[in-house]
Amino acid sequence: MAYNNYLLKIGNYTVPAKYIRAKTYSAYLNMQDVDPWTDADGYVHRNAIELKAIKIEFETIPMLTNYELEEFLSNVRSNYISADERTFNVTAYIPETDSYVIQKAYLADFTPVMYGTYGNVVRYEAIRFAIIGGVA
Repeated sequence: MAYNNYLLKIGNYTVPAKYIRAKTYSAYLNMQDVDPWTDADGYVHRNAIELKAIKIEFETIPMLTNYELEEFLSNVRSNYISADERTFNVTAYIPETDSYVIQKAYLADFTPVMYGTYGNVVRYEAIRFAIIGGVA
């Protein structure tokens, strides 16, 4: 399936493109090996496994308000399988294959940095999010 008008779904929540900063979306499949080794001639012997864990990274637009950030995060939280682990099912567009991959994944730690407060509104610098797949 080729690109279908969205980059990322967390559970049934389609992340709006308006929240993803241009030139920051990166999604790829990680090759994984079990016990690779290098022989005396320097050749690597790989034991590639079938699962290719996805990794998705993006930044939010700069100057996101506290209301917009809460809207985004509440939609993410409502799709958690486990809140303690921050796990969910993710559907991500993978440019390498021009297709979508669905895996169980988790939201890595993130650090919102405040740009400032204006009136009764908090504004944030761009926030980097990372989603790592291949979770059991």
